[in-house]
Amino acid sequence: MKLSRGILAVIAVSAITTISSPSLAQSSSAARSGIDRPNLVSANPIGLLFQWYNAEFEHAMTSTVSLAGAASSYDFNDSRYSSVDGIVRYYPGGLAVRGFSIGASVGYINVDDTRASNCLSCSNGQGSSATIGIRADYVWILGRDQHLTAAAGLGAKRLLNNDFGTEGVPIGRLSIGWAW
Repeated sequence: MKLSRGILAVIAVSAITTISSPSLAQSSSAARSGIDRPNLVSANPIGLLFQWYNAEFEHAMTSTVSLAGAASSYDFNDSRYSSVDGIVRYYPGGLAVRGFSIGASVGYINVDDTRASNCLSCSNGQGSSATIGIRADYVWILGRDQHLTAAAGLGAKRLLNNDFGTEGVPIGRLSIGWAW
């Protein structure tokens, strides 16, 4: 009888520990992932090695929508592209500036084409155009204090001026940043 009570006590303690441990871990990670970080600034340090420059500032307007401003300058297909964009992102997970987002952008791009024959109305191989774009991004907020960020994304922009020999350019995002 005493042995079976001891076994029952061990089973009861094990069951309580097993049931409560995941819920405690989830509440701890849920509390950490719920830390409010409405601002994010980021840049691509790896791109500096290849003279690809980009920087972005993002601010959460609501729990699902953020506004961002981005600037970039990079070489692609024998041309130098320099652009600025305003971006609206939708975060379906409800934690703006964290997790998966789908976004739309409007902006301005300057193209310096080394092959001047590709740009029909450019002077000296240079021209500019308004742009519209779509993108998908993912932002991780890392670390004990939840400030370090890593972001990756892909998309494309359409040049509204069709005189450059191209109708669109790719958008790529790989950046490290700080959230506060």
